[in-house]
Amino acid sequence: VALGVLHNLGRSYDPAVASFRNALALRPTDYSLWNKLGATLANGSRSAEAVAAYQKALELKPNYMRAWANMGIAQANLGSYDASARFYVRALGLNPSAESVWGYLRTSLSCAGRLDLMPLVDVEDLPALQQQLPLS
Repeated sequence: VALGVLHNLGRSYDPAVASFRNALALRPTDYSLWNKLGATLANGSRSAEAVAAYQKALELKPNYMRAWANMGIAQANLGSYDASARFYVRALGLNPSAESVWGYLRTSLSCAGRLDLMPLVDVEDLPALQQQLPLS
């Protein structure tokens, strides 16, 4: 795991992915490792592959806020801004004080052309956003 983190920090994403996959062979139910694999794939411009890793992390720990937020980032990287906004709202439901996620949500809504929802983001009206952007 440490080797994967070091490779990731050094932007050597392919060796980092290999390290995390080796670690997952030993600890396949470690939700944090699945999230790290997803983040490494996304950092290496492989967001489509990252989605599957985040999904596995969320299967193992459905209330893992970081994986919900990372899923939003991956969707935004893929140009799916409406989907990314829904994932950010889900993450905020688990941690409404995550200021960075509010910023990501604002960006995704802007890119999706959903300026009508910006007043709700401005006042951090999470219940209204959850109603407007349910995760299907």
